[in-house]
Amino acid sequence: MMGKMQKAVIYTRVSTDEQAKNGLSLKGQEDAARDYCKREQMEVAEVFCDAGESAKTADRPQLIASIAYCTEHYKEIDYYVVWKMDRFARMAYDSVLIDANLQKLGIELRSVTEPITKSPIGNLTKTMLAGFAQFDNEVRAERSSSGAKRRIEEGGWPHMAPLGYKNYKDSLQRPTLVQTAQATVIAKWLKQYLRGGYTQFAMNDLAWTMGIRSKKGKRLSNQQTINMLRNPIYAGLVFSKMLKEPIKGLHEGVISITDHEEILDRLDNRKRSKNSLTSSREWPLRGGFIKCAECGESITGSAPKGRTKHYPMYHCRICRVKKVGHKVSVPKEKMHHEFEALLHSVTPSEATLKLFKLQVIKKWNYIHMEQLTEQQRLQQDLVKLNERKQRVVTLYIDGNLTSDEKNEQTTRIESEILRTEFNLNQSNSDSVSSDVLINFGINMIQNAPKLWRVASEIDQQRLQIAIFPEGLTYDFVKGFGTGQIGELYEVVQELATKKSNLVDLNGFSWNRLYEQLRVFYNQLSTTDLIRV
Repeated sequence: MMGKMQKAVIYTRVSTDEQAKNGLSLKGQEDAARDYCKREQMEVAEVFCDAGESAKTADRPQLIASIAYCTEHYKEIDYYVVWKMDRFARMAYDSVLIDANLQKLGIELRSVTEPITKSPIGNLTKTMLAGFAQFDNEVRAERSSSGAKRRIEEGGWPHMAPLGYKNYKDSLQRPTLVQTAQATVIAKWLKQYLRGGYTQFAMNDLAWTMGIRSKKGKRLSNQQTINMLRNPIYAGLVFSKMLKEPIKGLHEGVISITDHEEILDRLDNRKRSKNSLTSSREWPLRGGFIKCAECGESITGSAPKGRTKHYPMYHCRICRVKKVGHKVSVPKEKMHHEFEALLHSVTPSEATLKLFKLQVIKKWNYIHMEQLTEQQRLQQDLVKLNERKQRVVTLYIDGNLTSDEKNEQTTRIESEILRTEFNLNQSNSDSVSSDVLINFGINMIQNAPKLWRVASEIDQQRLQIAIFPEGLTYDFVKGFGTGQIGELYEVVQELATKKSNLVDLNGFSWNRLYEQLRVFYNQLSTTDLIRV
């Protein structure tokens, strides 16, 4: 009578998308593995395949899935079959670690093309093959790195093309970039940032409005926006950690190197030369934030020279005195004083802000009690799981559990601990605490005039947009018009005007308020304003 047939899991892998699309390598590996299992009288329980994944690291979805399957069904699985050791893992450490985990589960690793068994010779062969696989991988990596460095030093770009470009090979077969239709839009977007008045978050919104999308057709993330603003590729440069600094590329840029450097200056808050009379550091209200009340065009600034000195003035480039019947310019200092006065006029009283803080924290804690309760439950679960793990160890020490029983129970408990810790970390990192957000928001609102007066030009513009997201209009006779203030200011003002509780405000959205606090915090928390 024949004994019960032993079961095996098969794992196959190809290293490039091109091989994966071809399909022959994968099918060939699986067919060979199935033939091997048939010869060795093994029943194939499951087949896992990584298409287009590298074996350089163990971060491969189907490899991980196969190990998880073996962990879940370890009592039923006897062998883990691969076509060749370098299909399994090219790093010796990964290979040894995964093999050790399989052995812990009582599962033997087998190779279709190599003599791997439980014997001393088989174990030696397995270790040597893993080492050779790593050696081969490192040699390949060194050659690839040298080739990539040589191509970049020539001004080429052997990596994936950024938005606005596609990969291309020139007449000498050098990898470079060529512009796509989106390049023109990206150029306008980058130059818009140079006009001033835009935060990095506002640039994200502008990119969406202008139709700039990720390669998957989705909205850019904030990090993608920052990376695009900093990317020297758009200035016709190439860069790499193998180079000391960016160099001229073979491709054409969409903006000049000077524009790129100015963008970096703004992002890094580097000040312009103090000798420049028209430096944007001296003109925080120009660049599109202030519109002329007469014609609707942006007000700009310059310092025309008189007989003995320069006279810094904000002015409208479109309107003329003869046509509108009044002056179309105002001294820079006068407009700055008027803007500070406007900031004072929209600043709520200290008593109103104190009431706002008390009510928001009280209401917020009530609404998010469920989240707090969930966090407490997860923390309690962690304590219980660790206690269970300790009890298992105690039972084993006292001789009430076998080694296999102890290992089985400990493995399952550790898996639950890992999952619980992950959920707890996710819950804790979902948002900045309400206390931090509210304290930050109140400090910014309460001290806005002073903060604006002493801040750098970039921080001034960030604060301006946070308070007046739609900008302002200016009448050269009457002064500033009534601007649309940010939602956070609106809520606080409504509280002061109606003398009511926030709970009673019509159509009030607590989630919306929290989002506004987050926006305010994200816009300003990374600036020097927080240290003023």
